[in-house]
Amino acid sequence: MRVLELFCGIGGVAALLSTSPAAAEVVEATDLDRVALEVYRHNFTHPVVVRNLAGVTAAKLPAADLWALAPPCQPHTRRGKGRDLDDPRSAPLARLVEVIPEARPRYLFLENVPGFQGSDAHAALRRALSGYRVAETVVCPSDLGWPNRRRRFYLVAARDETLRPFPRVGVSGDEARTVKRPLDEAVDPAQDANPELAVEPELRERYTGALSIVDREDPDAVTACFTSAYGRSPVRSGSYLLLPDGGLRRFHPREILSLLGFPATYALPPDLPLPNAWRLAGNSLSLPAVRHALTALPAFAPAADAESSTNSEIPTLQIG
Repeated sequence: MRVLELFCGIGGVAALLSTSPAAAEVVEATDLDRVALEVYRHNFTHPVVVRNLAGVTAAKLPAADLWALAPPCQPHTRRGKGRDLDDPRSAPLARLVEVIPEARPRYLFLENVPGFQGSDAHAALRRALSGYRVAETVVCPSDLGWPNRRRRFYLVAARDETLRPFPRVGVSGDEARTVKRPLDEAVDPAQDANPELAVEPELRERYTGALSIVDREDPDAVTACFTSAYGRSPVRSGSYLLLPDGGLRRFHPREILSLLGFPATYALPPDLPLPNAWRLAGNSLSLPAVRHALTALPAFAPAADAESSTNSEIPTLQIG
C-alpha cells in the first residue's frame, strides 16, 4: 500500500507504519513546518516535501492508495476561536477536499479534534467522499489502556471496500488494546534531575489546584492532553510529574512521545531545542488511537503480531 502523509508533522503515521504488519510504505510526506520536517528526516528516508497544500492539484500529488491527513486543529478549537473554514489555516484542507473527487484515492484517513465533527469543513469533506464508505469515531488513548488523555475525532473512508467495525474499547478480556499500561513505563527517572524540567515553587503556588499533577507510583495515573503550548502555558497544556521529594517537574518531550506510542526506534535530534520539541510533540498523533481507527480498513485488520505489539510496554525513546 502506497501512503501519502499530508500535514505530516514529525511523522506519526510513518512511525506507526514502521511497526505495522500491514505492507505499507510512505511515498511522500508533506508539511509547511520546516522544523517538524527536519525531525521527520532524522527518522525516515522517504521523500519529504515542504508544500503549501492550499494551491495543490491532483497532478502534483504522487499516486497513493491511502491519503493520511492530520490538518491543523485550531480552526475547530475554542482557543483557536473556532472559525472553521473562515480560518486561513483551513485553506489547505479546503483545497484537498476539492481535489479528492478528481484524485479518488482508494482510502482516506483523517485525525482532528472532536470539534471538527459537525463543522463546515467536516460537511465539505463528507460531500467530497460521495460514493465512499465512511466510518467515524471519537476515541481517547485512555480508552485503549494508555495513561494519556488525547480525545480525537477519526474518519476513515474506503472507495471500493466494506469497512470493518471499530474495535470495542473500555472492556476487559482478550482485546489487547484495552490492557492497562502504567504511567511509570513512560517515565525516565534520569530526567528527575534535569534542571530544564524543574517547576519553580512560585509557579506551583500561583496555580494551586489548577495544575494536573500525576504520580508515577499511582497505577491509575493518567496524564492530561499535552498540547503545543506545553512548557509555555502553565495550565491546560499537559501534566506535571510528582517527584519523590515532593517537588514537580515537566515531562521531557521523549516521555510525551512515549505516551503517544511512538516506537523506541524513533529519535529526537540531539540539537533540537526543548521548546521546539514540546511544541512538535504536542502537535503530534496518538499512535494507539490511530491504529485503532485504521483497523476499520481491511488492509489494517488486526493480526496476531499486531495484537502482541499493542500489548507491549510503552516504548522508551532516545534523544539522538
